[in-house]
Amino acid sequence: MKFVAMLVIVMAIAFLGLIVVAYALPEISVVTSRPVYQYGDSLSFSVTVSNVTGDMAVLEIVDQSNKSSSPIDMIITKPVSNITAPVPFYKTIFAPGTYFVKIQYSGSNATASFQLVDTGDIVIPPQFKEVASSWVQNQTSNKLFGENIFYLVDSGTIKIDGYHDQNMTAIPSWFKNDALWWSNGSISDNDFGHAVQYLLESKIMIV
Repeated sequence: MKFVAMLVIVMAIAFLGLIVVAYALPEISVVTSRPVYQYGDSLSFSVTVSNVTGDMAVLEIVDQSNKSSSPIDMIITKPVSNITAPVPFYKTIFAPGTYFVKIQYSGSNATASFQLVDTGDIVIPPQFKEVASSWVQNQTSNKLFGENIFYLVDSGTIKIDGYHDQNMTAIPSWFKNDALWWSNGSISDNDFGHAVQYLLESKIMIV
């Protein structure tokens, strides 16, 4: 009788052990491709899991003040997933500083950090090229184009110390050549940005 009771206890312990193994949380890690990024770079990282559970992973980018991006759902289909963000870092969205990649998956969490630095190079989001192209073709007013230029200045994308909105728009017509070359990729963001800097600082252009 004692033997039977002992056997039942051993079997119960073994069964509970199987349940614990079956429901053990997967191990997860996240590693960025580099410790430091600059404007124009795209964030890339790898996620490694010990067990592909079929659950959806949830990703967030958090800044040093603990302000978080909207949660991003991510499907995990293999032990190692390499991900590259579809949109590069722009100053109009991201300030320089420390950021954290946080991921939750099947009850497990992982975090990696990286630095975003401002090297002084001018990097402009592509939607502004669309406005410039439209302005060159006289489909957008000087006022609207000037507002876009001022936004780039106000966001610090194009740096002009002490510059303030003049509540008027004065853009020389010949500047459309620069805007055309920039919009079709003949000159870089940096070249176009420095041209804007010169015109604004010299009071040739006012926005």
